[in-house]
Amino acid sequence: MEVDVLVVGAGPAGSTTARFCAGKDIEVLMIDRRKEIGFPVQCGEFLPDVSETYSMFPGTMDLEELFTVDQSLVAGESDSVDMLSPKGRMYRCDFKGRTLDRRAFDKHLAKLAVEAGARLETDTSLLSIKNGVARTTLGDVKAKVIVGADGPNSRTARGVGLPRSERRYPAITCQASGQFEPVVKMYFGSIAPGGYAWVIPKRHGANVGAGFNPALLKVPPSELFARFAAKLGLSVRDVTMGLVPLSGPVERTVTGNTILVGDAAGHVMATNGGGIPIAMIAGRIAGQTIRQHIKGGIPMTEYEGRWRRLLQKPLADSLRTRRFGDLFFTSDRRTEFAMSVLRKRGLSRAIRCRKVFYLF
Repeated sequence: MEVDVLVVGAGPAGSTTARFCAGKDIEVLMIDRRKEIGFPVQCGEFLPDVSETYSMFPGTMDLEELFTVDQSLVAGESDSVDMLSPKGRMYRCDFKGRTLDRRAFDKHLAKLAVEAGARLETDTSLLSIKNGVARTTLGDVKAKVIVGADGPNSRTARGVGLPRSERRYPAITCQASGQFEPVVKMYFGSIAPGGYAWVIPKRHGANVGAGFNPALLKVPPSELFARFAAKLGLSVRDVTMGLVPLSGPVERTVTGNTILVGDAAGHVMATNGGGIPIAMIAGRIAGQTIRQHIKGGIPMTEYEGRWRRLLQKPLADSLRTRRFGDLFFTSDRRTEFAMSVLRKRGLSRAIRCRKVFYLF
């Protein structure tokens, strides 16, 4: 089989890439190993408000095109984040955002790609790449451009020799029933060593989860998460576990005719693990660059320069802050002290991908 573009992975990064390069005589095939797009849910489902995204990534434009979400896909809204220290001290920061129905949201993004002209095949895995030909469970696919949007363990990256994120934090996500205050809550300390646990409210429940620094784990993540859920008296369901890349962007995201986007490229905010906005911003850049490459002959290396000009500095600041956290969030005592020093202002800057101190 021959196509112009093969997109491996139909999450926010892959679907957005496909949407912006499909159509007008460009044949795009998007494959995903899952039988159902958007399931299982393996993230906190939180999407910052467009105004917050502009603030975090000030060089971006026309974000409304990406993040104007129909209310049918929104499961809750909040305008602040509470960060709770090990001793329960609360630091409330203004931060507007929405909780998505991620299962429906991912389907919506894939539908936009299909409506733009892409072909979607689910229950299809990439097996290997050799000499520009992708071997898949659907058969061999020869493509002018291959897009790796297949997560932190990207087979695409491995197949073409591109680097993968060095540090991948285990994270557990689930759904909880009940009524919750319309405020995102982040819990720090030994309940989630080197990371944090969260409760992100929905209209009829919450997305609950935790991420952990693997270097600090002394018991299995599942045991720590069970303690956290029990502490809050939560009844949880649909528990899943995944990995979050927190090393910052990988060193190279382009080689030959292959590019990486989203989690595969390390497009994740290292301070909070958020990846949906960056995946979609980079996906649009990828799709537009691919179209110009195929139709106008510009080099695919343009993609690397374009996304780095918009996203590199905020992601680098976020990574620097996470490294600060790695030094001080290693025990309850040190975490309590660090949060008391940072206070509301520093913690608010951290979740917005900014330096927590002007000189740091």
